[in-house]
Amino acid sequence: MSLDFLEEKKEKKALWKAPTRFLLLVFGLPMVIIILGATALAVYGASFRGEVLPGVFIGDAPLAGLNRGEVVAFLSDMNDKLANEGLRFSYQVDGRQETAVIYPEVVDDSVLPDAVEMNVEKEADNLIGKDRNLLSWGVSALLSGWGETKYKLRTVRVDETRLLEKIKNKISIYESLPQNAEIKIKSIDPLQYEILPAKAGVVFDYGGAIMEVKRLWSDLQPAQVFITNKNEQPKIFENDVKSIENRLPSVFVHGPISLSYQDPHTGLKSDWQISLGQIADWVEAQKTADGGLAFGLEQNSVVDFLIKKVQPNVDVEAQDAKFKIGADGKMEEFQGSRPGVKLDMEKTYSAINEALIERTRHDEGVATAVAVVVEKVEPNIKTGDVNNLGIKEILGVGVSNYSGSPKNRIKNIANAVKKLNGILVKPGEIFSAIQYTQPFTLDGGYLPELVIKGDEIKPEIGGGLCQIGTTLFRMAMNAGMEIIERRNHSLVVSYYNDPSNGNPGTDATFYDPKPDFRFRNDTANYVLIQTEMNTVTGELRFYLWGTSDGRKGFYSKPVVKRWIPYGEPKEIETTKLEPGKKECQHAYRGADTSFAYTREFSNGREKEETVYESHYRALPQICLVGVEEKAEEPAEIVENNVGVSEAGDQVGNGE
Repeated sequence: MSLDFLEEKKEKKALWKAPTRFLLLVFGLPMVIIILGATALAVYGASFRGEVLPGVFIGDAPLAGLNRGEVVAFLSDMNDKLANEGLRFSYQVDGRQETAVIYPEVVDDSVLPDAVEMNVEKEADNLIGKDRNLLSWGVSALLSGWGETKYKLRTVRVDETRLLEKIKNKISIYESLPQNAEIKIKSIDPLQYEILPAKAGVVFDYGGAIMEVKRLWSDLQPAQVFITNKNEQPKIFENDVKSIENRLPSVFVHGPISLSYQDPHTGLKSDWQISLGQIADWVEAQKTADGGLAFGLEQNSVVDFLIKKVQPNVDVEAQDAKFKIGADGKMEEFQGSRPGVKLDMEKTYSAINEALIERTRHDEGVATAVAVVVEKVEPNIKTGDVNNLGIKEILGVGVSNYSGSPKNRIKNIANAVKKLNGILVKPGEIFSAIQYTQPFTLDGGYLPELVIKGDEIKPEIGGGLCQIGTTLFRMAMNAGMEIIERRNHSLVVSYYNDPSNGNPGTDATFYDPKPDFRFRNDTANYVLIQTEMNTVTGELRFYLWGTSDGRKGFYSKPVVKRWIPYGEPKEIETTKLEPGKKECQHAYRGADTSFAYTREFSNGREKEETVYESHYRALPQICLVGVEEKAEEPAEIVENNVGVSEAGDQVGNGE
């Protein structure tokens, strides 16, 4: 190898190194700067880990520097304050502004689930950046240092159905609902009738009001909302009815409509009849699915007929296979399963209505008889499933005490205890407290209790069921079951304090349709619920039987982290009581509690621990005070200072 060759190679290498150094200088330095900057931001973010960033406000409230526990306490107190103050809805009537207030409803010594509420735990996690990495948290911290950051709550939930019902119960009497043109039958033979003209209506903008409640609550602002009203047009006018009035005679010429049903179990037949008189009372012009017009039957009237006349003779509740275990562990009692039958209200109405619509369309081949439509309801546990269940031993026991309960409350507890005794839960099945204790009606065996609901005292069906939920919760935990859904009561009630130390925290509530108490049977065998009610000691004991797979379930004694004073008494004026009469609800101090539920397994699964943190609202003594009702004439609804309709013509839909 010659010296010239080596020199040439050296020169080429030098030429290659020059651009490499240049590229490293151009691109490497910024990369270093970026890495150093990202590291600095991560370190900066770490300095704020576990606390609210600087400059963060919710509404006018500064939260900067609060840790998670402080955020939870603050949001819990604000949630309770907003709820206890009530939702205030203002509206215009006869040129004056009126206000309706919706207060928390106290039933069975507990506050019903609020129509508006927030998830305090999730909001706290969001505010302290629990799930954020250090770099992104550092960027947020840097940006928040430049000025105020307005944080809006992200988990505010509005139960629109319940809230709409509550608002309508207060103010819907002041609405003028639109009315379709109607056909009023005066005589069937000879056929005489008149067509009543359609009327426009003025209704409240409930949807806008509900959206405004959510917006205000998301800023921790009191819900003070003005409900506007709006014009609403009818769907069917006088000319629409006139276009088909020549078909009206055919509605009656084919006679009554017969309903028939054959019981699938007994083979017995039942018949009912919708008479010509009832058809005359219920007939109305309807728009059909194809966009045409026809004479049909008003749905509410037909459904009411079905509920009163047909349903009691059709519905048969499905019966689960059950058996009862004696003290010696042997089977004492057996009940076979049986499918149930339920009237399909919607399909039966549609069949009846279609039969009448067909009379509008043609004169021949018109049905005068309709078969009642039913659906089969399968039992949860069939007789064939109860072989080789593996019901061998007690897996866990739940205990609570209902001593001092009113008579009707005790009877309600006894009714639910009877319904639950002998319930079998399949492997993998989710048990629902609502499913197995409903229906919550007089026919379902429950009695009413007088309770304060908002600004009136009303009988509430099913008081005492929270005793059931609490006992089931403790049973499921002591048996090591997987808890799917549990919600604590809103108030601290002595019935539900834990027997280990008398503290609140290990209770569970359920209220149809929600919340529910649910657990999953995640064992490989069936489990059986057995209930005991000691009327002398007031003690409930629920046993869960099954086959042990070696797991253990237990929970720690509940700890009260803080007690919350209930504040000054509150008086609410109401016309539902005699003037001067006063009815009061107890005061309840609030609390924040926690306990740990632990599941230990012997089959190699990791031990599971769930911490349940419960917030109980502080509620002052609430007294309803009777006042005189305002002596005023029925009012007009006014929109833009124009009278819309006479109150005497109004049709309210409040319940």
